[in-house]
Amino acid sequence: MKQLRKSIRVIALVLALMVLLPIGYGGYSLIRYGTRWRTSEYNTYLTSMKSGVTAGSIYDRNGVTLASTTVSTDETGETVRTRTYAQDASVRAAVVHVVGDTRGNVKNAAESFMAEYLYGTNMSYAERLKQVLSTGSLRGDDITLTLDSSLCAYAASLFPQDKSGAIVVMNYKTGEIYALQSFPNYDPQSGKTVTVRQALNRATRWLSAPGSTFKVITLAAALQSLPGAAESSYTCTGGVSFGEHQRVVTDYGAAAHGTLTLKDAFMKSCNSTFAMLACQMGDKALRKTAQSFGLDDAFTFRDLVVENSAYASSSAALLGADLAWTGAGQNQLAVTPLHMCMVAAAVANDGVMMEPRLLLRAVGAEGAERQTFEPAVYRTAMDAQTAATVREYMRAVVTGGTGRSAAVRGLTVCAKTGTAEIDTQEKDNAWFIGFIDDDAYPFAVCVAVENAGTGGAVAAPIAQKIFARLAGK
Repeated sequence: MKQLRKSIRVIALVLALMVLLPIGYGGYSLIRYGTRWRTSEYNTYLTSMKSGVTAGSIYDRNGVTLASTTVSTDETGETVRTRTYAQDASVRAAVVHVVGDTRGNVKNAAESFMAEYLYGTNMSYAERLKQVLSTGSLRGDDITLTLDSSLCAYAASLFPQDKSGAIVVMNYKTGEIYALQSFPNYDPQSGKTVTVRQALNRATRWLSAPGSTFKVITLAAALQSLPGAAESSYTCTGGVSFGEHQRVVTDYGAAAHGTLTLKDAFMKSCNSTFAMLACQMGDKALRKTAQSFGLDDAFTFRDLVVENSAYASSSAALLGADLAWTGAGQNQLAVTPLHMCMVAAAVANDGVMMEPRLLLRAVGAEGAERQTFEPAVYRTAMDAQTAATVREYMRAVVTGGTGRSAAVRGLTVCAKTGTAEIDTQEKDNAWFIGFIDDDAYPFAVCVAVENAGTGGAVAAPIAQKIFARLAGK
């Protein structure tokens, strides 16, 4: 009998867990992923809630209207709501991947991801009733984004017209995004069919090896895990063999850099040196530092959806040439341009990585603020001392290394260029990450141009003009 009671208690406990665990996980998921569920195109409740509501307007940080709704009546007396976008066609195209369009071509743009504000789905029933009684209809909140639409249009004008890629500009102290651009873009009011290539937001969804821009992370790992790394000398003969199959890590153009300091190797973007450093410190140390910068994280940012970056496709330790090429910025690495901008921003901000933010404020129909901007620390990527050394090395890249074409007179620009080799492409992907080391202009920039050439020749000159514009030069 005693054994029977014990068995009944065990069964009851198991049944209770079977009920409580899904409820608990559901609650956790609702908190963590609630915005993504509420704004999903498959949420039929949201679709029904939008019906009959006049969507709020979208503004940039300077008050420029990026989207608004006009209400009219047709011949039959039916209410017609027409969504229109910025007056300037160049601005419309430059911000489309953040703002979106009425057809939902861009996934997770403000028109959909911030629908709870724009369509007032987060209003209380009392607030809804008051609106209907006072105006006869419902209107959602107006939202102001962190974007600078004029900067976006200018940056878009610099991008090679026949190329794909992305430009990201963010305030590295606050996380405010000033530009989040994908190319090719499109005009949401042109009436033309939008291709899959145009609709993809490459700033947040395109994953690629970042080339030598990843050496910022390899450098941070070496400084933290290899005592004396900064004082040691390294020899580059143009290529180094690794592993039992003697796979060779080569330098761009088969360059042989000779004897180098660590700073020299970073300035010249020496693959051989950073491949050797990766193997010397081992996968555990490099992976740990990469993860401290957010690789392998499950990103759940408040204001935008970003593809997760990956250090490697499996948790198995990298060895030989795989580890060596990872240290140089190739192999299985997969990151987005936004994430690489965050990497540069963390270096500029003493190792502190801020969460990227797009929403400055949401204001209800009666003028009450429903949401305001609050900066949020995402994680600490490295200590301030390591960040200061990496910053110093990135400054040397601009003053005497591969990033000289990003220099702006009167500004302290720090950077790292990258050239990612993609087997299926005729040319390499050109990468650039950098920032202005000045509290008056706390901006980080990432430029990525697909199938275009080297980061120093293609991406850095674009960044140079953006830096100059940001500082009014």
